Amino acid sequence: MAVLAVSTVLATFTRAQSGTAAGPQSDRMPLLMPDDFSVLHLLAWRVEPGTLDSSNPLVEGEMPWDSGGVGIHGSVFHDPMSGKWRAYVVCTTPEENYENWNKPWSSDQGHKRRLCLYESADGVRWTRPELSEVPFGDHKTTNILMRLDQGTSAYASILTDPSDHAAPYKMFLLREESLEGKPPAGDSAYYLYHSRDGYKWELGDVSVRDPMKGDLAFIYHLKPDEYVAYYRIAGERQATDHLPPYEDGARRSIFRATSKDGKKWTRDESMMLTGDELDHRDTQYQELVPITVPGGFLATVTMYHPLSQTQDVRVAASHDGSHWWFPDRRPVLGNSPLGDYGGGMIWQSQNLIVQNGRLYMYYGASEGTHRQISDTLAPSKTVAYDQTVIDQGGHFLPFNTALCRASWQFDRLYALISSAGGPTVGMAVTKPQELAGKELSVNLVTRPAKKVSVAGFDEGYLQVELLDSSDKPIAGFTRKDCPPLKGDHHTLKVKWSGGSKAPKEAIKARFYLKRVFLYGFQFKG
Repeated sequence: MAVLAVSTVLATFTRAQSGTAAGPQSDRMPLLMPDDFSVLHLLAWRVEPGTLDSSNPLVEGEMPWDSGGVGIHGSVFHDPMSGKWRAYVVCTTPEENYENWNKPWSSDQGHKRRLCLYESADGVRWTRPELSEVPFGDHKTTNILMRLDQGTSAYASILTDPSDHAAPYKMFLLREESLEGKPPAGDSAYYLYHSRDGYKWELGDVSVRDPMKGDLAFIYHLKPDEYVAYYRIAGERQATDHLPPYEDGARRSIFRATSKDGKKWTRDESMMLTGDELDHRDTQYQELVPITVPGGFLATVTMYHPLSQTQDVRVAASHDGSHWWFPDRRPVLGNSPLGDYGGGMIWQSQNLIVQNGRLYMYYGASEGTHRQISDTLAPSKTVAYDQTVIDQGGHFLPFNTALCRASWQFDRLYALISSAGGPTVGMAVTKPQELAGKELSVNLVTRPAKKVSVAGFDEGYLQVELLDSSDKPIAGFTRKDCPPLKGDHHTLKVKWSGGSKAPKEAIKARFYLKRVFLYGFQFKG
């Protein structure tokens, strides 16, 4: 079974590493991006919703140390050394509160977060290894890895390197003040740990605070001489921001930083993902998880919505890892009803994983919201009421989560479509490039004919014609020379009456889209 974790630009399973950012290059066509085209007419972008795993929830809390929640702020991947799937995720103790429910309150769970390890042979059925590192009450063995007297644990980024025989496992881990103690150096920061087996971890001499400032971050080892961090920082509230009265965090935004040694970091000044005029007015940015693909990077981005106190997930694409484009601002993984896992918040793990043609995202799915909202009246009308209507003071509720996963077809996260649908044909013209002697393949799905008495009425199709330097269709390669392409094909070769190889004068392609989803195209010669 071919399995690849988010890895460096290595394409084979035997060399795949966690904590890096590459997928198999042969499993999909290059990124489909707006800058592929000089003309986009009557076209729009479609994003595909993720498929929830039929085995969800994969892990629910049942032990005294994890029955309050399993699965947030961590790393899930297939370990190239042990051959096991491993989940280094935060777990919390259960928390009940039956007193003074009419008053704002703040959960203690944030001060009791422990890093725990779960293992699996197939990524679906998980067990708790019995380790002696951190006992809990009468339990002499647990799957807890870090003690609370050295601070809480969050945002584990695991980096593996099989060539490092002394310490093939490394981990950047956020340690924050707990009810029992402080981080190793007294400050909230990312501390670098190392391990020989992934079970017993030793603290190294690296701690990182700037530019992440002890906030949410995932860290990757993209190349031998470069670490990359995608991190979240809350900014100053601006006049255009819309925040309800029960929200104290403004302008959560995602930044990027790089480092050669993992110690000294430099912020990438060209990247900041923050709410803009295309977002709903309360949208904030939380997490970005990348994977390399031909032509650049794909990423799943966690979005926070203060009005509803929920989190969902979008998809983004980038040529360079700094400048990101959203095909659509709608979620690819939305929220379930409240009370179901994922009804409140979705917290991604560090890694996206490609397996058998599908892209998997593991996440901690919460049953409840970030804060209590007791009424859905407009906040401006409820301020006059007492605080039994809307909780305006609690920092956050318990994160009652379970480990879940969702998946997509790896080469079909988003598509170019006709913006009007129906019989309206959209048109796209590529930018000039050398096409002579190359063959064109497309990744597409067409809509079936309408349910009417006329066979084939309004059936979807794609046609392509090749253009010369004067933008004129080339004889033998015009639209009429291209039989309509129909069906469901990940790699379909385009043929014209003039042949399948582009003539020497061809420099552009013009696509005609009617009730079709175009997920990708590629000229190869």
